[in-house]
Amino acid sequence: MNLLRKNLNGGVRGTLVGLFVVCFIFGLSARVGVEQPFIQHCLAVISDHYYLLYFMLPVFLLLCFFVIEDDNEAVILRHKTYFRYFVCKWLSLVVISFIFMVVQLLAIVISGIGLPMDSGWLIASGGTTEELFTVLSSIFASPALSFTAIAAYMFVGLCVTAMILMWIGHFLSKSWAIKIMISLYLLSAVSIKISFLWELPITVFNHIIILHHNLSSPHRLMITVVTSIVLVCVILWTVKKHWNRQLSFSKRQVRGITPYYCKELISRKNVTILGAIVVLMVVWKYLQNDGGINGEEWIIRLFAGHGTGTFHILSFTEMLLLNGAPIYLLAAFIEKVTTEHSAFITVRLKNRKDILVGILISALLFVLVYGIFLALIPIIGLSVIGLSIDTGTLALLGLSVGLKLIDIAVQALFIIVIYCLIGQITAGFIGLVAANILCIAPLAYLPFGLSSLSRINLPLIGVEGIASLYAILILLATSALLVGWLFASGYKRLPKN
Repeated sequence: MNLLRKNLNGGVRGTLVGLFVVCFIFGLSARVGVEQPFIQHCLAVISDHYYLLYFMLPVFLLLCFFVIEDDNEAVILRHKTYFRYFVCKWLSLVVISFIFMVVQLLAIVISGIGLPMDSGWLIASGGTTEELFTVLSSIFASPALSFTAIAAYMFVGLCVTAMILMWIGHFLSKSWAIKIMISLYLLSAVSIKISFLWELPITVFNHIIILHHNLSSPHRLMITVVTSIVLVCVILWTVKKHWNRQLSFSKRQVRGITPYYCKELISRKNVTILGAIVVLMVVWKYLQNDGGINGEEWIIRLFAGHGTGTFHILSFTEMLLLNGAPIYLLAAFIEKVTTEHSAFITVRLKNRKDILVGILISALLFVLVYGIFLALIPIIGLSVIGLSIDTGTLALLGLSVGLKLIDIAVQALFIIVIYCLIGQITAGFIGLVAANILCIAPLAYLPFGLSSLSRINLPLIGVEGIASLYAILILLATSALLVGWLFASGYKRLPKN
């Protein structure tokens, strides 16, 4: 009871009040222009995708966030073992989850007052709930039974979710717990927009809480139930046997100069710039869109780049911006870390090869971060503008992003090689731009800019390019040659301080 009173703090109570108000307003809005019985109205509200994923679920996660951190040692010691404390605290969250459900159901019921009472299924043709009610009516004999099952499933799912969040909050630091919570929520939120994610046999918050999200395939509900049971067992076992351990992702675990370089290159400023560049290109391609295209055609336009044997200033500028943004930031980083070494850092380095290894690992991670933006932001853009996303679209996006990352890696290695030869990073960047300008010549196998889809033989494009496999092999071979030279003799030319 003490834990329950403590966890029902002002933040939790305020969240519950906000839940009631918004749920009631949402319930009233569901009645506008719709004639349906009282029970089906309540069923429609408690089953609505947008309400559940974009309001109810984040509100519950916020509610749990107020209380997932462990209490002080004095509180834990009163329960004699951490396992007993964990179970007692979870039971307090079960009570809070019950109150959460009562508040939500009360708002839904009040919003439906005045509607006619009817115990049978009345499915309006062409309505927004026609597909949902058709599925539910094939499983449940009446809307009341369906409503009860969905509410009960949601309550159990909230209890399981609360346990998962407590587990994450105990074994991980607060910052990592927040990151994982947000990642799992985003995966749940975008799943209804991306059919590929919907088909994967993975279980996230929406499957645990929303019953009809498990009715999309014959085995989906079984996958969710089995996964949840296994996860609960793992949670209870780890809390009982390994409660005093905490996973750490501290950078101190990594030795050498690499952590320093990663912190310098993958800074908040640089990551923001990369994200802004990708958003800019996505918005620009949206403004260029004249309608009537599908998701795959939109991806091709985004990664089209520049072909060979011609010169189009706008296409070249787009290619240079998308490819050159991370290269420019990397060039500035290389010049800084190789000319501003402190005496302490220089002493710790055995030779110049340590500098090269640190630069290459940091650059690889930096390019991978850029790849995440190149993959996620277009998917979000496709969802926002309403274009279809299927396995074909995702396969094309994966090929495009993969080619782009290898292409950028080749160009990054190129400027490092030029820097080792000449000692001027600006010369390397200018040489890289000149190498990209060679696209005006009919050089189909030129590695610079080879990630441009306008150079790849794809049926949707209809140009005589090279096969994507050959492009990947060319880029990988070029990378291997450049890396081989750097480790053979190039690193000896790097300035050491």
